[in-house]
Amino acid sequence: MRPPSICPGCRLPVRGQCPRCDQGGRRRVVAGPRARQGYTRQERLRRADAVRAHVEQHGWVCPGWQRDPHPAENLTADHEVAVGAGGAESGPLRVLCRSCNSARGSSMAHTRAPGLEVVLVAGPPCAGKNRYISEHAHPEDLVLDLDALSEAMSLAGTYEFIDAHLPIVTEARDAALERLMLGSHQVRRCWVISTAPERKRRAYYRQRYGARSVVLWWPEETCLLRAMRERPPQWQQYVRRWFDRYEADPEDEVLRSWQAAGERSGPDGEAR
Repeated sequence: MRPPSICPGCRLPVRGQCPRCDQGGRRRVVAGPRARQGYTRQERLRRADAVRAHVEQHGWVCPGWQRDPHPAENLTADHEVAVGAGGAESGPLRVLCRSCNSARGSSMAHTRAPGLEVVLVAGPPCAGKNRYISEHAHPEDLVLDLDALSEAMSLAGTYEFIDAHLPIVTEARDAALERLMLGSHQVRRCWVISTAPERKRRAYYRQRYGARSVVLWWPEETCLLRAMRERPPQWQQYVRRWFDRYEADPEDEVLRSWQAAGERSGPDGEAR
């Protein structure tokens, strides 16, 4: 099969007549990036030039992404560092085949924004998670609190939940976290407030967001007394449910809330 040629008009790799520059009506097979919404003509030409330069130097060979180099005619050029992850719009390009480019994009979806610290503050209801953050957070830190989001997104009173809203509120919190992972922002630390009694839930935050997981530990009786004094009646059930479901994990930093900041304790409350 004859390799594609470069159209002298638009400088894109084509086979036969170029439908952009000629009216022959033949279908063009593009050996370069597909025109996507949002790309300017200048950017499309820049990417086509990157593919052309690669072909002139290496031939129709994909250098491979997590695989060996291999012949490929559907070469594409994309940013080495995605714009959404902090790269420049005019930044350097990497040439790969479409398959490798898609695999690279999927693997980079889990890239963490450089310099961002995520801290998960878990623990039973009424354990003082908000107070802990207020004592340790910088004014410019971002705080994601499901209770605060729920209150802001409904007409219910403080500490009142509408069950139908919970999936939407949870998605709003998670969407904010995913946006942070993309970079291109000035946030350096994010605090996430969640009861997260299950070990796998806290492990997910560590694996996905590189979070440091802190569990505030108060005795169940103390949390129940606080719930009776300060919260609606159903909060006593929330407290009991947390202690029924709690699973200890040596990867957590377990802190007794009345201790000085940074002093760690085990799940049984005994200071280490």
